[in-house]
Amino acid sequence: MNPYKQPLDASRKEIRRLVLQPLSAGPEIQCSTETVSLLDEPDYEALSYVWGDASTRKNIIFDGNEFSVTSNLAVALRHLRPPDKPRRLWVDALCINQRNLKERNEQVAMMGDVYIGAKPVVIWLGEGSEETDEGFDLISMMAKGGEVTETVSRDLFSFYIELVKIEWFTRLWTVQELVLASQDPLVGCGLKWTTWGTMVKAWRKVAQIEFGKMGMLLPKTVSENHQGDEETYDLRPNGIRIDLLQNMRKAIRENGGDEVRDLLLNTVSANATEAKDRIYGLLGMMLKEDRDCFVVDYGKPLAAVYTEAIALIFRKGQGPLTLSGMRLAGSSQDASFITLYPSFPSWAPTFGNKQLLTSLLFHPPGIGASGAGSNAINGEVDPDLKTLRIRGLHIDKIVENLCLGKGESCLDQLSQIEEMVDKAHQLAESNANNRPYLNKFKTKEPIWRALIANKRYTGASREAAPESYAELYKTLLANQNTNGSSKKEDCDPARDYRLALMNHLPSHSFFITATGFYGIGQSSIEVEDQLAIWFGSPVPFALRPTAEKDERDKPIYTVSGVAYLAGIMDGEMVDEVYCEDLEDDVVFTVR
Repeated sequence: MNPYKQPLDASRKEIRRLVLQPLSAGPEIQCSTETVSLLDEPDYEALSYVWGDASTRKNIIFDGNEFSVTSNLAVALRHLRPPDKPRRLWVDALCINQRNLKERNEQVAMMGDVYIGAKPVVIWLGEGSEETDEGFDLISMMAKGGEVTETVSRDLFSFYIELVKIEWFTRLWTVQELVLASQDPLVGCGLKWTTWGTMVKAWRKVAQIEFGKMGMLLPKTVSENHQGDEETYDLRPNGIRIDLLQNMRKAIRENGGDEVRDLLLNTVSANATEAKDRIYGLLGMMLKEDRDCFVVDYGKPLAAVYTEAIALIFRKGQGPLTLSGMRLAGSSQDASFITLYPSFPSWAPTFGNKQLLTSLLFHPPGIGASGAGSNAINGEVDPDLKTLRIRGLHIDKIVENLCLGKGESCLDQLSQIEEMVDKAHQLAESNANNRPYLNKFKTKEPIWRALIANKRYTGASREAAPESYAELYKTLLANQNTNGSSKKEDCDPARDYRLALMNHLPSHSFFITATGFYGIGQSSIEVEDQLAIWFGSPVPFALRPTAEKDERDKPIYTVSGVAYLAGIMDGEMVDEVYCEDLEDDVVFTVR
């Protein structure tokens, strides 16, 4: 019998509910489905789990016939069987006909409602071990008011650090499944069970203790305390993924959803087997007005799915800032990505790329290159989802580019960089009459600041580099001129500055422009690229002219990367040139 013979009526929000037979029915896993409507608020639990290796499978009895499921799901169902009464669940792999594209599209669109309506969500982390059993026992002990000794705190802290390496914590779909749960989810691992709330409370307690030992706590003011919390703590780092998930759960439940941009950033490290789920897996967590902008269609080209999301972000006034911090298709040098997705517009982010946020390295600690235009609502994506039109200022053309080496080998190129800076100064002098109001910017920022995007070597990277780095740069340069190398010595007086350089230079590029600007940028930048400020972006973009012209007979560009350009990263060019009416803005057409 075909378990999917009866089609589901999406207009009535129909789903299939799995009926899992109890242990008393026999040793085999037996289940069937029944159709219910979410409009009737049916009772069911929703399983949150990971499919696991699709090639490792087990057979179960589904609607009277053998049916192949992943081993992960088979193990979960075996542990979920009650002793003597059927259990009603929603399980995506069984309740959705995965081979029916229309049904899959419709069911994924309502998946947020499925998890909101579950009573409750059941999180299955996988088969347990001696270590997970001990960890869950400690959580249970703390929940019952047991003493948190130094040993208990240390052991449980270590347990949590290892726990979040379990695959469930790394997947994208599981974020929505947890965050949208209206009741406190159950969490199971092997034979041990607890609730999500209990797990979070225990983590907060031991994190407070262990981060306190590390000196990583800040006093929390009264205004920062969350009203209604049973306990308040000093401020500490968001140490593990549990913190991120709980923060998202709290914010989305309070606000009825979150901005698309924030959801994309918060799930940037999550894994998704299906690339389109980078967007579709977030639908249930979006604000309603944003969610209504999407129609789930797994038959649609990936580029269209991604650019629809970016078009929405532009309509909400967050486009330039968003693109400035992400690796874009035009700057991707991943041959496999280019081969698989040749139709991507150059300005589309490569979601799923583990290097997605490396562009943030070039962001300055202050207001950024847009200055007074930093909050500008700027840019529009054409209906073809291929063309971006965006306003900004033209800066200059790159005329020389130095590809920097990997690792510490880039430090051996400091003398070459110095020579290029000297050449930039010569170009500035010989072009002094070309847009003379820009001359003061070209010598305003010293090279030692530009090479590290003016950021102190700290984890936060939002603090401006101290003046003391100037002497440290001289020390590094002197070591290279004396020893032929600027690499690490046993005694390294320039350690902090050297580490700051190592954050920004390896495998990137140093360039100079036709009229004497200089800066650092992504390795994808090339000679002849045009540098431009897009209002709303904290960094300039490198644009590559194509042979095509737009309807105004102006060049159509592709994006080749972002850059840090010395002398204009505090908004000088926008504030002192554009705002003073020395130059007009232009519209860049980008594909």
